[in-house]
Amino acid sequence: MNYSLLPKAALGVALAGALALGGCKKDDADVCGGTPTLSSVTSTTDRNTASTTGALADWVILHGTNLCNASQVSFNDVDVSLTDAYVTATEITVQVPRVVPKSVTNTVTVTTAGGTAQTSYKLNIPALSATGLSNEYAAPGQKAAVVGMNFDLYEVTPAKGKILWNGTAVPITKTTADSVYFVVPSGATAGATLKVVDANGKETAVPGRYKDNRNVIFGYDTNGSVWGSSTFITSGPTPAPVNGPYVRVNQSIGAWAWTEFSTNNNIALPADVVKNPGNYVLRFEVNTLKPFSTNAIRMSIDGDAASTNTYTWTPATPFSTRGQWSTVTIPLSNFINKPADLNKPLHECKFVFLGDGALDADMSFDTFRIVPKD
Repeated sequence: MNYSLLPKAALGVALAGALALGGCKKDDADVCGGTPTLSSVTSTTDRNTASTTGALADWVILHGTNLCNASQVSFNDVDVSLTDAYVTATEITVQVPRVVPKSVTNTVTVTTAGGTAQTSYKLNIPALSATGLSNEYAAPGQKAAVVGMNFDLYEVTPAKGKILWNGTAVPITKTTADSVYFVVPSGATAGATLKVVDANGKETAVPGRYKDNRNVIFGYDTNGSVWGSSTFITSGPTPAPVNGPYVRVNQSIGAWAWTEFSTNNNIALPADVVKNPGNYVLRFEVNTLKPFSTNAIRMSIDGDAASTNTYTWTPATPFSTRGQWSTVTIPLSNFINKPADLNKPLHECKFVFLGDGALDADMSFDTFRIVPKD
């Protein structure tokens, strides 16, 4: 391999792996008869700057003396696999295991035939995070997923984890780092709450509710849900409905062409939404048969300009649900910047395609609702 062609960050990792089988050199072995010491920990890209903190899966260099023939290296109580380690008398290059420790000591420890050395080193342990359901309106018997982060780290697996549906365990079918898959139980009713249980039995609440129907501002069950745009309302069959009639925008949309697909100026909002918009989110179901890759969707509540009580959803990368219904969540705090303007009995809500770039659109929407964020 020509290491000169590698980026600097990759070079350290590549060298560590390539040299792993070398272990200690003979000259190093001659000076490894004493008790080991650890003087510092550095990254593989900046070996001259000591650090006292790091993250799981980092590649690091342990600096010290008498480190040859190390038999064990541990971060907290988690042992490192030395198969890919590069060890000399004064350095050990290793990758921090991506494993959550059971006992946090904020130390790194090296053991050799000559003894044990230890130094302070704090790892930032990411928390398990559940951010919601992939599709709050998935029908009983359909596959769904709790989405979030670090499910694999905390072993939310079919064997060790659980999904609690209104307190009753539901089998997990598959787990990835950011999703826990399951089948919506038969007889599931609107308003159910979910929790994720990790391998240690710790419960994490999943924000949102199943088929949350509180404060629906656009439901499309009647043409009255849309002012002036009822031609967009359909009952399918493509895509199949997720919650009765829905809006489908299936047409070419020019750059900055005002394409209004949901407007109503007769919407009542709960008093607390008006008073504390930061405690609420806008949720809706979306299904893309073609990627949302350009243009934008402007959403407003009593907004008289793009900068007032308005949120513009511009896809940074193509947004695609691949023909499946998916739940989108947008905090109201992202666009309610003048709550005082909401201080009236009825409100006007608008959802409009308006942005740069022509879009070959085929997007469907259903059940726009404003609900508590937790």
